[in-house]
Amino acid sequence: MHEDLQYDIQVLLKRVAEGDEEAFRTVFDHYKTPFHVSAFKMTRSANAAEEIVQEVFVTLWIKRKLIGVAKRPEAYIFTILHNCIYSHFRKLVLERHLKSKMDQFEEKSENSIEALLLEKEKRAILENIINRLPPQQKLIYKLAKQEGVSREEIAKQLNISPNTVRNHLASALDYLRIYFKKSESVIIWAVILLYL
Repeated sequence: MHEDLQYDIQVLLKRVAEGDEEAFRTVFDHYKTPFHVSAFKMTRSANAAEEIVQEVFVTLWIKRKLIGVAKRPEAYIFTILHNCIYSHFRKLVLERHLKSKMDQFEEKSENSIEALLLEKEKRAILENIINRLPPQQKLIYKLAKQEGVSREEIAKQLNISPNTVRNHLASALDYLRIYFKKSESVIIWAVILLYL
């Protein structure tokens, strides 16, 4: 049958082009094994080879009318096989690229969330320590270091001299330094320095 088929392939393919399902089945039976072997050699995956063979024949059936106008119908089928194998590798590259991008995105998201939580925790610790300052020092520290108000403006707002503002601010900073030296928390000390 296979020897006869080689001589009848052109006829079979013309029948496929006309929508003959029996001819299509004969062509499928004839080419499925060699196509599977070729696809497996390229992909080294039985599953991928099976998917490629299925895609070849689905494409062949969908585009069957083009076989009727092809100068070399058998070459046309092999072109479909080649394109399906190429498409498989292109899809693999795209999937790897997308996976890499997703992994990077997830890593950045996780790092961002962790950084936000850590920053929030550090700010809460700092706020707790600032709240231990005497009321005047606390007010002056917050105005100067957290709100960015100048010493002169603080002096005007509180109706005290700029030197008094400077002394209160120096005392507040000394208290914070001593507190962090006692706690030996290098990370929190680094955060405090960001506010100084």
